[in-house]
Amino acid sequence: MAIGRSTISQEDREFVETWENIAAYQNAIIRLDVRGEEKHEVIQGEKRQFMLTTEERMLTQSKVVDKANDPFSNGSFRPVVVPENVTIETNPNALSDEEILEIFAASDFAWTEWMHTIDSPATLNRMVDLADNAEGVTVKRLRDVELRLREVRPQTRLTYKDELLQKEQDQYARQGDPAAPRERRGQGGRSAAYRDH
Repeated sequence: MAIGRSTISQEDREFVETWENIAAYQNAIIRLDVRGEEKHEVIQGEKRQFMLTTEERMLTQSKVVDKANDPFSNGSFRPVVVPENVTIETNPNALSDEEILEIFAASDFAWTEWMHTIDSPATLNRMVDLADNAEGVTVKRLRDVELRLREVRPQTRLTYKDELLQKEQDQYARQGDPAAPRERRGQGGRSAAYRDH
C-alpha cells in the first residue's frame, strides 16, 4: 500500500493515536520530524504505550512488505486511542486481555470463528499465557490455540553449503512435522542415511 501526500488528510496529520506494544519482540515505526523527514524509532518492551499521528501510522504500514509483519494489524500493537475506522474488523488480532478472556468463554461457534480469524503469533501466545487466569478453559480450547499457533508461526529453515549438514538439517526439521514422510529404515539395523555415506 503506497501512500502519497495527496491521500493524507489534515486530520491524519493532526490526530494523535495511542497504541500499546503487547509483543515480546521489538518493532519499528516511522516518525516524521518537523521538516517532514522520516525517522525510525524502535518500539520494545511489553505493555509500553506510545503515540504517533495517523499519518505516521499509515506511512509505517505502507513500508511493510508482508502484511503478516504489520505490527498494527498482526496483534503486536493494541489500539488504545485510534480513529473510528480502526476497529476489531480491521485489526482482529489487537485484543485486550479482557477480550481474550471473553473469547475463551464464547460459544463453540464463536470460538471456531475466532480460531479462523486470529492469525497473529503474538496474540495466540498471549492467549496461551492468559489461559491460566480464564475460568472454565477446556483442554480442547487450549489445544486449539496451540494448533493455531503452529499453523501461523513463520517457518524458519537453516541452509548450509555442506550437503551432508543440509540433509541432516532437513531430516531433523521433518521429524517435527507430523505430515512429513518418515524415512524408512533399511535392513541390518542401519538407517538408509548411514548406508548412503
